[in-house]
Amino acid sequence: MDREALEHSLARRLLDHIEHRTTDLADGVLELPTDIYSAAHHDEEMQALFYDQPMVLCLSGALPEPGTYRTIEICGTPLLLTRDDDGRVHAMVNACRHRGVRLADGAGEAIRFTCPFHAWTYDLCGGLVRYPFPAGFEGMDKNDKGLIQLEVTEGYGLVVGRLRPGPPIDIDEYLGPELAGELSLLDFAGWLPHGEPHVHRVAANWKVTLDTFRENYHFNYLHKKTLSTYAVGGVLTFDAFGRHLRNASALRSIVELKDRPESEWADVAQHFSYQYALFPNTSLTFDTRHIELWQIVPIDAATSEVVHTAYLRPGLSDEERSKAVDMAPWICETVVDGEDFWVAARSEPGVRLGMLDTVMFGRNEPAPQHLHHGFTEVLEAARAARAGQAPQAGQAAQGAR
Repeated sequence: MDREALEHSLARRLLDHIEHRTTDLADGVLELPTDIYSAAHHDEEMQALFYDQPMVLCLSGALPEPGTYRTIEICGTPLLLTRDDDGRVHAMVNACRHRGVRLADGAGEAIRFTCPFHAWTYDLCGGLVRYPFPAGFEGMDKNDKGLIQLEVTEGYGLVVGRLRPGPPIDIDEYLGPELAGELSLLDFAGWLPHGEPHVHRVAANWKVTLDTFRENYHFNYLHKKTLSTYAVGGVLTFDAFGRHLRNASALRSIVELKDRPESEWADVAQHFSYQYALFPNTSLTFDTRHIELWQIVPIDAATSEVVHTAYLRPGLSDEERSKAVDMAPWICETVVDGEDFWVAARSEPGVRLGMLDTVMFGRNEPAPQHLHHGFTEVLEAARAARAGQAPQAGQAAQGAR
């Protein structure tokens, strides 16, 4: 399928839903125990979902050229990402091997990184190249004291890595062939960050925060004076790609296509947005001008952070750039902070009182259902591995349901 065929297909589905007052549906209602927000469950999730799983670290445009770097921190792990002179991406623990001091901050261009404490110096690949007073470290092999390397891979505009040492990552295996093909159609590897990432502190469990991104059932209520004025609430397409997924959400302007022949539809993507969830914690929202990268990070059982980075499409006209730049603070502050994350925080202390036994996801919320099934499957597999036995076929999936 080419990009035009994909976009026309999604537009037809959305128009059909709007006309018939329907939406994509899950097979049934999902009811989950509020224990999934407990401290014990949080500790399990950190290991199984965040330390043992690959995840999106940034988009390729965050390291736009050879000799560039970017520092990020996810789940308390400080990372130094670099693109070496050959264009290859590296992910390393951002800590000097001498005494653990953070080497770098922010992003930019670099040839080497020098520790501010004792001037131990590392190259773009993490190798230790010099340290003062070598006689004081007689017997140390400097080849063994490079920065701690973490597995990382790049493809389809994504940089995907691990927070702990683990097996190599195959980007095609991580995404699956269908999603890899679709992301290649979107061709966003050259889109560049606009400004610095914005970190939102949210007084809610990370899954509560994540779930606010995965349905628009709430648009007509929570966002009735904001998003609902230009986006259609309660209408969403849902497509699964392994544990990942894609939603498409319609803008109100999509009705302009209703009575036109498809040959006259022109730029269909201006009437809806692509919204991807990449397992376990990443949300990507696309429109014709920019990408919003949202990385939902657990802090403790009742607190999360969301790292938000906007990427702009190269070659935007002054008018398009101005529109994207002007809209970003409104989305970030008024809608997301002021409404989504405000309501997420109001789940506390309700979900941990001990009196609310379950939370529910309706059939009209297939995307959060899909993600929670995936979380449960991974946790069940980790528990089985700890117990020294493989889960029986279908056991993990059945447990999620």
